[in-house]
Amino acid sequence: MSITEQIQALMPDLVNGKTLQQLEEELAATDKQMGCHVVNGRKFPGFIPQSNLEALRTFEVRDDDVYVFTYPRSGTHWMSEILHYILHDGKGDFNRSFMTNVLEMTMAEDPSQLESVTPGYKMYAAMASPRCILSHCLESFRPPQILTKQAKVVYVARNPKDMLVSLFNMASHWHFDEVFWAFCHGKMVMGCWFEHVLSYWNQRDKENFLFVKYEDLHKDLRGSICKLAQHVGKDLPDDVIDDILERVTFGGMQKTYQQIEEERGEKGKRMTRYRGVVPYLRQGQVGNWKNTFTVAQSALFDKIYALKMEGTGLDFDFEL
Repeated sequence: MSITEQIQALMPDLVNGKTLQQLEEELAATDKQMGCHVVNGRKFPGFIPQSNLEALRTFEVRDDDVYVFTYPRSGTHWMSEILHYILHDGKGDFNRSFMTNVLEMTMAEDPSQLESVTPGYKMYAAMASPRCILSHCLESFRPPQILTKQAKVVYVARNPKDMLVSLFNMASHWHFDEVFWAFCHGKMVMGCWFEHVLSYWNQRDKENFLFVKYEDLHKDLRGSICKLAQHVGKDLPDDVIDDILERVTFGGMQKTYQQIEEERGEKGKRMTRYRGVVPYLRQGQVGNWKNTFTVAQSALFDKIYALKMEGTGLDFDFEL
């Protein structure tokens, strides 16, 4: 049997009392409501129109760019804070418009206004260097010039159990059982987590590339900051590293985000919260998945994880 067939055989016949056909129908209805569409076999939400993906093919990459790629809810904001402080020598006076920009997205609060909002790639194109550019792009959709220019790439991967719970808590209209089913079958918006992570993992030996695990940031944040600084060519003194460390702890980021909301009001909340409502900073813990997964779900997930990850050499800490 293929891996897909093995996973199908492992899954229960009923999920939250619903048949697989009912789940498929509900998912199709939700996708339609979100304006989802399929490009090259991958599902994208309405705020990532095909025109944006096509524009990335000719996006002008600069040699001093730093690109942060992640699957959603895998430490994107944390990494962007760290790198912005590094690129600006520990100073916090940098342009924070990156907090509302993702390279391939058009961040319109109302889908009907999509064409009247400037897409992320155009906003980044107008930014002064050095740019730290955030993206959830699968490897095959990213700007091709990344391969020919001197730009640096950082990929952040988070253990999939915590990632899934974080994604569920941020934006799901379904019960967790149903989200779990969609993930295991690779039916999530933005595509299959395993494909996304492994496509970047396979590039880990390239000179301009750094693969970072979310859990390693927790285990050794200072050491991770030093490694990132070296990767982007910044030789920072110890006192600057220490200052950055204080600012990018979870508590330090909460303090910064609270200040942004207090100073900028509703505009600030659109920077620190998904659609201005759900905070991007939730708990920032490793192992919080245990409060959501059932024992049976965890065991089933482990079997699927083992099938998908066998022979890749990539593993994760699911608790610290």
